[in-house]
Parts: sequence; structure tokens; C-alpha cells
Amino acid sequence: MKNKIILSALFLILICAFSYSQDTISSKDAKNFIGETKIVKGPVAGVFVSNKGTVLINFDEDHPNSTFVGVIKIAASIDYSNIKKGVILTLSGKIEDYKGKPEIIITDQSQIIKVE
Repeated sequence: MKNKIILSALFLILICAFSYSQDTISSKDAKNFIGETKIVKGPVAGVFVSNKGTVLINFDEDHPNSTFVGVIKIAASIDYSNIKKGVILTLSGKIEDYKGKPEIIITDQSQIIKVE
């Protein structure tokens, strides 16, 4: 009985790991998944706050050459204080197109999965 429980737990862990890896894409590949909900991981090139308070998190290269952007609108109360140039950031959400560039609109803190 104990062996069945251990095997079931290991199987569940493998399924979760496989599922996570299936949905995780690099920030450079995000342009290929417009309209899909994915987990995007990549290096932060810079964080910019506009005059209106919108936060733009540029990935891979700084603006205007970034390959992907995480966007926090002014109305959102998202803590982004630990997101700085050089960290590896993992976000989740629907990838949208904005003027030819892929982006995820961050509306909830839970969308910021990991900051390394």
C-alpha cells in the first residue's frame, strides 16, 4: 500500500513538471504564441515607468528592441520592486500583440511567478 502511494505521488509530480514545461516558453519565442495563455521566462533588460504610471518590463533588450514586454497598468496594485535589470523573470498570462510586439498585461500579483 505504501509503495502505491509513493508511486502515485511520483507520477503526480512528473505530470505537473511535464505540464509546467509544456506551457513555459522563452521571452524570445513569445511572438509565436499571440492569443495563447502561457508562462513566459526571460531576462529583464529594463523597467520603465511612464508619466501616466504604466510600468513596462522589457525583456532581452531595452526599448525599442525588446522582444517581449510585461505591462502593469496604473490601476493595478502590483509589487514590482524586486524586478530589476538582469533578473530572470517568469510571468503568466495571455500573450497579446501591441504594435507588433508581444506582451502580457499583469493585473494580478499571482501572474509574477518567479524572480531569480
